[in-house]
Amino acid sequence: MNPLEDAIRRLPPGVEFLVVVTWAFGLPIFASIMALGVPGDSSATVFTNAELLATIIFEVIQLGFLSWFLRIRGWTFEKFGLGFSWRATAVGVVLMAVTYGLALGAEYSAQIIFNYDLEAAAVRAPKADPDLSMQLVFLVSVVNGIFEELFVTGYIITALTASRGMWMAINVSVVVRLLYHLYQGPIGIMTVVPMGLLYGYVYSRTRQLWPLMVAHVLLDVIGLIQA
Repeated sequence: MNPLEDAIRRLPPGVEFLVVVTWAFGLPIFASIMALGVPGDSSATVFTNAELLATIIFEVIQLGFLSWFLRIRGWTFEKFGLGFSWRATAVGVVLMAVTYGLALGAEYSAQIIFNYDLEAAAVRAPKADPDLSMQLVFLVSVVNGIFEELFVTGYIITALTASRGMWMAINVSVVVRLLYHLYQGPIGIMTVVPMGLLYGYVYSRTRQLWPLMVAHVLLDVIGLIQA
């Protein structure tokens, strides 16, 4: 028996949770928080081809390690609720449309109720390099959509629901999702929170991860094209 794998199997659930969340989102959360300290309009992120490629490489490496780690811990595709079907794909497209509508509704509600200046907030929102490769846009959207939903929704909610309850698991998932999106500024926050609550609830009720991945991939493609 491999001593390393045996030691991994004997880790307490809390340590497993800390390893997965820190490995998957620790660096993005740190970078996102640091971006808040950049003054003025210079805080707006600019997506370039190099950054998209770096994101792909980073998340593939992260995914490789965490897949190995969780396989040893007894996690399977079935435990995540990860299975492909055309029906689930269609549900994902509908979920994308609902998410987009929620985001628009949250933004305009903030404008009306709190007199929130959407134009000023848009200045801080991430921008895309005009020369972005569409192939990289599609590839990073696929990798990122799968990576994020697998861990921020599938893992966190599955790991916490049994011991902490559904809503605590959903809320933790939303907080983690929000922390690594802080760099997007107020508009990003108003989009991420409704999205996290919706996806967490849908996953908790259906235990199907594929529709969330489809919706996330499509939203990333649209977001990068429109940025």
